[in-house]
Amino acid sequence: MAAEGHSEAPELDESSWVYLSAGSSAQPADSALLEQIVEACARCGWRTVTHPPPKPNGGADPGRHFASVSHAVEHADVFVAMIGGEDEMADAELTLAYSHGRPVVGVQIGEASLNTQARMLLAGYERARIVTCSTPGECAVSLQQTLSDPAFVEKIRQAW
Repeated sequence: MAAEGHSEAPELDESSWVYLSAGSSAQPADSALLEQIVEACARCGWRTVTHPPPKPNGGADPGRHFASVSHAVEHADVFVAMIGGEDEMADAELTLAYSHGRPVVGVQIGEASLNTQARMLLAGYERARIVTCSTPGECAVSLQQTLSDPAFVEKIRQAW
């Protein structure tokens, strides 16, 4: 039985982790949502990894950044992304996750349409779940339930 506020977590290897797509947005509301998602993952026993995009004119090599992101996405046990908005970085990361066969959880606040090609991939992808919620807190609870769902945990294990 799970402790109050905690879902039953699957048996995870200590090296299991979630790649969290932070996209390119820097809105304060997005930061609050990302923080709650990291906490929800932790409550389920998942560590999170993210690669914020390089700052414009920051001198970072875009090719090196892309290679690092690609490697991280390819080796993640699960990929979690905010969906429903326009974000080319999140779309690129989502496409990488799909192409590498990674299990994906799309987190969407509100009923925004899946209006980009990358996000439309999720609709027919058997290793994907879409969590639709109204508030960051509701998103965190729904994500926690998804990451603890035995059927989805089995999809994750199959990808190992």
